[in-house]
Parts: sequence; C-alpha cells; structure tokens
Amino acid sequence: MKVYFKTVGCRVNQVETQSLAEKFSALGHQAADGITDADLLIINSCTVTDRADRDTLNFIRKAAAANPKARLVVTGCLATLDPKKILELAPAASLFSNKDKETIPYALSGRPPKRDFFSVRKFSGRTRAFIKLQDGCDLGCGYCLVPLARNEISSKDSAAAVNEIKNLIAGGFREIVLCGTRLGMYKCPATGRGLAGLMKEIFKLDGDFRIRFSSLEPMEISQSLLEILQAGGGRFCDYVHLPLQSGSDETLRAMGRPYDTAGYSEKLRLLRKYFKDPGLYADVITGYPGETEARFRETMAFIRGCGLAGLHIFSFSKRPGTRAYALKALSPAVIKERSARLHELDRELRAVFAASMCGRTLKTLTLKNKDGFALGLASNFLNVAFNGALKSGIFVNARITGAAGGTCAGEAAV
Repeated sequence: MKVYFKTVGCRVNQVETQSLAEKFSALGHQAADGITDADLLIINSCTVTDRADRDTLNFIRKAAAANPKARLVVTGCLATLDPKKILELAPAASLFSNKDKETIPYALSGRPPKRDFFSVRKFSGRTRAFIKLQDGCDLGCGYCLVPLARNEISSKDSAAAVNEIKNLIAGGFREIVLCGTRLGMYKCPATGRGLAGLMKEIFKLDGDFRIRFSSLEPMEISQSLLEILQAGGGRFCDYVHLPLQSGSDETLRAMGRPYDTAGYSEKLRLLRKYFKDPGLYADVITGYPGETEARFRETMAFIRGCGLAGLHIFSFSKRPGTRAYALKALSPAVIKERSARLHELDRELRAVFAASMCGRTLKTLTLKNKDGFALGLASNFLNVAFNGALKSGIFVNARITGAAGGTCAGEAAV
C-alpha cells in the first residue's frame, strides 16, 4: 500500500507518526507523495483544544473529497475520547485508540503486533531527531483532557532508549529531543531508573551530539537532576520549557496546578544557578474561568519579573469531561484581547533575550539554507541567521553580532 500520514498536535504525536511510518516501511509498504496518491490515509489526532478537533475533522473532509477510494484510519486523542464525532463525519473510518495505536501497521498487514514504545531510526525531513521516552499524565488539571486520553503512565526501557539515541547519532543526527507527555515522570520499567539516571547513561555515549528536553513540569526540576545535566556540559542544551499556565496564585489553585508562583520562581532560580543565561520558556493559558482583569495583570507582571525568554500562549478552550467545562466562560472578546497582550509580551521577551546574547558565542546547529541565509538553532533555543549558505546538520560556534526581534545574527566558525 501507499500510505499518507497526517499528524495533529504535540511532539509525542509526531514521534509516534514517524515510528508508524517506519513500521509500515519495514512491512513492505510505501510512503505516498500526497493525499490523492494514497491507498491508506492515517490521521494521528489531537483533542487538547477545539481547534485541534477542527484541524482533524477538516482534514477528514479534505481527504474524503480528494481521495474517496482510500481507506481512512484515525487514531490519537480525538479517536480515543470522542470516536462518535469522527464516525458521524466518516462512518467507514477505522478507529484505533492511543492504547492500540502502535499495532496499526500490523493489524492492517495481517501480522502479529510488535511494540517497541514507538522507537525511531530517523526523523524524515528534519535535522533534529525526536524520541518518545514516556507516556501518560495523572495531574488532572481542571482544563486538560490528557489524563483521560493518555491515562496509562508508562516509560521506555532505558537500555532501549540509549540504543535508540546511539543509532540516531550514528545516523548523523546531532541534536536529540527527548519527549514525553510528562517527561519528568520517566521511570525505566526494568531498573526503576529515573530521568537523571538515564541522562548519566546517555552522556557516556560517543559522538558529537547534544540532548534537549521537550518540556518539564516545575515540580520535576530537582537539584540532583540539574547537577547531572550540568555535568553533561555541552551535551545538554541550556534550555528548559517550564509550563506556567498562570502568574496568579488564585488562578493556579483554580486550575489545580500543584505549585504556586513562589515555587515556580524558585525553580527558575535553581536553573539559573546551574546554567548561565539559559533559554527559559513557558506555556500560558489566558481566559481560564474566573480569571479577572486583576488576575490577568498579575500574570503579566509575574512573567515580566521572571525574565523568561518566550511564551507559548493558549486561549482557554472548554473541553467536555474536564472540571472547567461546567464553569462560566469568559467572553471570547476578552480572551482575544488578553491573548493579544500576551503575544505582544512574548515578542518583547524574545527580543530582549536575543539582544542579551550580543557579543556571546553560542554553539549552534545549522538547520537549513533560505534566501541567501543559513538558519540555525542555538543550544538555548535562539534562532541564529548567518550570511551565506552553510552545510545543514553541523555544529558551528556562532559569534552573535546583532539581534532583530527574536532572531540573532551570527558569524560562524565551524
């Protein structure tokens, strides 16, 4: 069969799709060039927001119109939590829950299923590789469906994870991003080793590479973990994505987040103790029910005081099955206006952080060439632009000569 994949949502979904594609290939199937070329269409869905639902359903409509003869398979979080919504639109679709997702290539090929926790050997079309280490969350935040869609907490065997990273390094990948629904909950099923112990083993590998975390919850940052990451030197990226969600303690309590702003600030202080000027980024939700203008201003003020490098901004989306679903929603106009203010703050933070790097030398991975420039990614997650072309997928020492917005200008020394 010729198989076309569509992924909606998070990094974990992207890794899972890559792994499924490799499994189909190993079973003798081919990747389709496009929707109309495919015998089989596989959609790995998301349902964290209304928009994620719409993206999945819109693709189903598009695919059905463009290639009505193709078999349609839908998996992921929307297929797990709201299969009726999909089947009303596409009654002939085959649905696989998250629990059964890894069996899809074998089920459709008539083969006994094999599970390897979605291991990958490459990452198509990318200079950086991503691997899945952990799945599941039990936090139960008031706005979030993830504990319902991915309710089994599990982790990849540490020996398999180290071997997977070793093979990716041998395949030429210089940056490996470790992903999980809650990465900080990683625990090897065979040894009980946590994330810190796994990182010790990864740092022993040969080769010129570095490791980046997708994100960590604030309560999963510990001094013992940071000591090991610091000891890894340049093999660990001085970057942490640390979800905040709100800078108001009242809103954090309403959300059910297991920390307050003082605790969050302490984690930032600890990170800066072990890394010089790290790239610290945060998720923020605006418009949560009960968020007054005063609470929103607290959030803005707290973020400014944190000195974050950038934000990932979400507008609150009511999701059936969550505690917040029954709460009185703020008006869409208020949410839109607050989101715009947060986006403006994000631009300011990124510009300030980029400008603060002028005169520094940053180890940067070259990603691609475009419009006469080479584009790269520094270890602290800053975008760096170089005059002229550079080979992609190599490390260069970039002397930062200027900054515009959130992008730095760099001079490269290989």
